[in-house]
Amino acid sequence: MRIPNILTLIRAIIIPVVAVMIYSSSQNIVLASVAVFLIAVLTDWADGYIARNYNMKSVFGTFFDPLVDKMLILTLFFAFSNLGLIPLWMSLLVLFRELLVTGVRQVCSTEKKIVGANWMGKSKFLLQTVSVAYLQLVLYFKMAGIDIIIFRQVVAFYFVLFVVIVSLAFAINFVYWHRKKILSDL
Repeated sequence: MRIPNILTLIRAIIIPVVAVMIYSSSQNIVLASVAVFLIAVLTDWADGYIARNYNMKSVFGTFFDPLVDKMLILTLFFAFSNLGLIPLWMSLLVLFRELLVTGVRQVCSTEKKIVGANWMGKSKFLLQTVSVAYLQLVLYFKMAGIDIIIFRQVVAFYFVLFVVIVSLAFAINFVYWHRKKILSDL
């Protein structure tokens, strides 16, 4: 088994761990969930770096790495909606965006050429990662009863709204770039 694929599997295992941690009644466990989440994000960076620079790309990694990224972000976005930190419609828009882009990638990919993430997809993942870590901190400060303006729920709402709008704009641009291939398959 290749190291990048092992890192992807580790990230997949971390997903339910982080989800359980943010549902904890202990503010310290919620705070520790930030570190566990960042470990998951680091495995994503590491598996991509190793796969590209040491010629360890695989069909498994090509498919599962982005899938696990989506599972990580979506699981936590829906958990934050369930915890009342962000409205459900925001998480549903993130889900819509991910399914739309995945569908377009599938339609536009061939056996010889896989349509992967571009700079917008990587930027979107970075923004979503910051959003998740930020929401974890908002939850921690809320549980701890510490009132810091940048960690108030209303500020979190507008920050996450910004991230959702940017990621949707990136998705619309992605669909536009691939419109000819999409339309030719209709």
